[in-house]
Amino acid sequence: MLFLNRLFGKSEPPKQRVQVCVECGMPVADHKQWCSILQGKIEMQRKTAEQKTA
Repeated sequence: MLFLNRLFGKSEPPKQRVQVCVECGMPVADHKQWCSILQGKIEMQRKTAEQKTA
């Protein structure tokens, strides 16, 4: 069916892609609090904020 739709030019709007975290399996916008990737990101943001204020 998909082949026929492409052949005759009936296209669906592109679907939005969602990045999924490798560790917690959730979308990147909805990290779990225990996820070490999220904790590392928060720590890096904290360090850059401290460097800007110092």
